[in-house]
Amino acid sequence: MRLKNKIALITGASGGLGAAICREFSIEGADCIVVYNSDKKEAENTAKEVQKNGRQAEIIRADISKEAEIELMYKTVKNTFGHLDIVVANAGLGGASKPILKTTVSDFKKVIDTNLIGTYLTVREGAKLMVPQKSGKIVTMSSVHGLGGTHQCSLYEATKAGIINLTRGAAFDLSEFNIQINCIAPGAVPVPKDPPPDPDSVLYKAWMQFTPLGRFGEPKDVARTAVFLASADTDWITGQVISVDGGITAGHLIPSFIHYGPKPKMD
Repeated sequence: MRLKNKIALITGASGGLGAAICREFSIEGADCIVVYNSDKKEAENTAKEVQKNGRQAEIIRADISKEAEIELMYKTVKNTFGHLDIVVANAGLGGASKPILKTTVSDFKKVIDTNLIGTYLTVREGAKLMVPQKSGKIVTMSSVHGLGGTHQCSLYEATKAGIINLTRGAAFDLSEFNIQINCIAPGAVPVPKDPPPDPDSVLYKAWMQFTPLGRFGEPKDVARTAVFLASADTDWITGQVISVDGGITAGHLIPSFIHYGPKPKMD
């Protein structure tokens, strides 16, 4: 077991990638702090899966965009477990899917607050718990959208690019405390709340055409990468971005039509 007896906190853990990360972490021997914002029932389901794997699960509700709630979350972790080994800053929003000329400052603030400020707060306060023990692993969650642009996605892409450079900068700041921080940039990974397109659609065929491995990702593909980054296997790896995307960014960035079809017309 690569994470035997480790204490791991995962945000956005009530479903999708976060739930998958909790499952894989518990299989590898970690106790999991399941952080959710709105879906308590799904968070409880995630916790039950962790417990089925013989590990302890603690459920905490927190809005990661709010500093006071993040501080309280980590205070609860310290009081309950005494220390923290792993943080996965997974929670995020998709943002406004519309051309930038039709977006508002409110649209941008909403996605910044969760994706960028929320990740920043999760990393900053989590690292504070790790400093005294002079060790820790932090995993942030960007996207292939943080590596390039496409139609109707500029606000989301700006925040995901920000997460990448937040990770790189933090790697320098945290190195003196032996804390490694790395980033995952997933490609197309369908989850129940965001299913794949119809196999007969142009969108589906475009994804398959530009994905060397010829399939959509599965949550476990990302989760197993998180296990690697949270393990001792990465003791000499920090500030890096791993694309888990079936190879779509291997030779180029995201084809601009791949998400939304033809270039949209402005009114």
